[in-house]
Amino acid sequence: MSDDNGVGRSLFLAGLMVVSVMVGVLYFDIEQEGLNLAPEIEGDIPNSITFGSLDSLHLSITDEEMAGLTVTVTLNGDEIQDLMDAEGNLIIDISGLEVGSHALKVVAIDSLGQESKWTTAFTIEYPDEGYTVIVVSTNEFTVERGNGTVLPGVLVHQNMETCEMDWSDGNIEQFGLSLPFDEEGRFELSFSDIQENMTITIRGTCGTWIDSIETEVLSIIVIEPEPEPEPEPVRGCTDSEANNYDAEAEEDDGSCTYDEPEPVSGCTDPAANNYDAEAEEDDGSCTYDEEPTPVVEAGSDEWWSQVLHCDDSDTPAVDDYNTTGHDGWLCSLSFETNGTHIQIESNGMPNHDFHSGPGCCASQQDTVWVIPLEPTNQTECSPIESSEGCTMAPERGAVAFAVNGVAIYGPEDGPGGDAVAGQEGAYEEDRQHIWMGICHGHSGPGGEYHYHADGNCMHWHPEGEQTWIDYSLESSRSISEHSPIVGFAFDGYPIYGFVGWDEEGEVAEMTSSYRLKEGETGYNGIDDYEYVEGLGDLDSCNGHWGTTPDYPDGTYHYHTTWENGEGGIGFPYFINCYRGVMEAGNTAAGGGGGDDPDCSGYGETWGPGIGPPPPGCGGGSGGGQQASGEAVAIPNQSKPPIIGSAILLVLALRGFTRLASDQASPSPAGRVLEYRPTQG
Repeated sequence: MSDDNGVGRSLFLAGLMVVSVMVGVLYFDIEQEGLNLAPEIEGDIPNSITFGSLDSLHLSITDEEMAGLTVTVTLNGDEIQDLMDAEGNLIIDISGLEVGSHALKVVAIDSLGQESKWTTAFTIEYPDEGYTVIVVSTNEFTVERGNGTVLPGVLVHQNMETCEMDWSDGNIEQFGLSLPFDEEGRFELSFSDIQENMTITIRGTCGTWIDSIETEVLSIIVIEPEPEPEPEPVRGCTDSEANNYDAEAEEDDGSCTYDEPEPVSGCTDPAANNYDAEAEEDDGSCTYDEEPTPVVEAGSDEWWSQVLHCDDSDTPAVDDYNTTGHDGWLCSLSFETNGTHIQIESNGMPNHDFHSGPGCCASQQDTVWVIPLEPTNQTECSPIESSEGCTMAPERGAVAFAVNGVAIYGPEDGPGGDAVAGQEGAYEEDRQHIWMGICHGHSGPGGEYHYHADGNCMHWHPEGEQTWIDYSLESSRSISEHSPIVGFAFDGYPIYGFVGWDEEGEVAEMTSSYRLKEGETGYNGIDDYEYVEGLGDLDSCNGHWGTTPDYPDGTYHYHTTWENGEGGIGFPYFINCYRGVMEAGNTAAGGGGGDDPDCSGYGETWGPGIGPPPPGCGGGSGGGQQASGEAVAIPNQSKPPIIGSAILLVLALRGFTRLASDQASPSPAGRVLEYRPTQG
């Protein structure tokens, strides 16, 4: 009996344990299911907001009992009521906030009195409006006493409607004289009967939110009029010992002839040990303590390595002044020769700072130039007489290339006028806004940077506090020594700078023999000019035959010109035709599409704030591009939670929908920087 009682007691205790465990598990599940946590507040607010770009801030609150929530929102200490919808979404209106720092605080209390807090601070800033820039061709003007002059320039800003200009001829702090300008920023100051030196200060002020101010100081230097020239003396042979002595001659013209004996031979080099001052003809007998440095033969690989730029690691990084920040462009060039030709590969970027101009912005090119090592003259071409029988340089696009690999264009630009004459104020370009920057270069369709004139800045280097803005065309016209080579025409002949050797072997600035036809200004481009034999130093192709530092035995070569023989503008600035047989493939290899308008360039080379459309493109965007220069920027953010991702997706869709509907009339906050040159 006692055993039965023990078994029964054991079974009872085991059953009791099982029931206890089941009751505990059931109770635990019930407690877990009924757990009520504090509310959760989520939001992703940017630290910095551009004024006008965002109208509201979005947060979300979640809780087990949404109906029992009490939510308090304060913005900058002021309480805002009734913002949350039934799903817990908070939409906080910030459209009325001003620029500055702001604080947002949200407190949520559930039905059990559990409290959650969420705070953030953010800043509202004005949009960047860019810089104000005043562009002038020169800061110093020279005028004869009693004459007048015109000071032209261009005011540049991304929103010209916010700009004002004034000027002063006295105290720089007293600008009381308004200066009008047209819708493209062009202005002119005219003065007459100038009797003394003047200093003119021009100021441009632009900006909707914050003023951006630029000043330019221009000097007018008065010089005395040149006296009337003396009558030309009678010229001829004045040596009575000569065969052709002219007793009437007042000035010797070097024409005297003699029955001369054989010239005295000897060493004619003053640096040699056995220099013979009486020697008239060198006999090769000169001796030296140290042998002179051998002259590098023109056309050899070593010579090309010295003449061409950008083929080593010393090339400096350069900047496009029509972009923000420093671009760090590097000019790059390489070459290869065979028995007959040299092939040059270049990325088309210059070795100096530059302005892209209205066609902003310049970009790297895949350019290949091929020219003969030994040029061959065209038999039917006699450029001293005229350009008939010579191959003419293309009216548009590349006509040659510079020693830094940059394309050299002819005078004409996209609208069809002489771009250089227009830049210098010979006429007003009313077809399409065109201007050139440092060294008379800019970029065209496709981003190909090129020169229309000068090009000598590739040999110039800033010194001390100077920058590339300090480059002066006048410094390249200094009559001190023969200019270096600035480029090569497609027939293989070199193009030198402004200064060469005249017929007497003296250094002189080379002048063009072209002049404007009666009543013309260059508005019609090449057709406005005529060649006059002997007007200047150069022929109809803008070249001549003679000795140079690179070719002591003489060669045909071209010069870049700034003046003609009458002191007028030096059209064609580089070349107008080819003396030698041209390698025609360069017009394609160099990307020689010229400055012909390209309708696909809308927003880059033409459009609102840039310039009028090219002829035939109408007023549309062309090429299927958008008709607006606006863009949407989405800042980088940390990975949001799943609910936050859905909200961001909805906001993104709303943003793109709004962008599509607002294209026709963007707000100030939606503007994009289209043109922002570096100051200086």
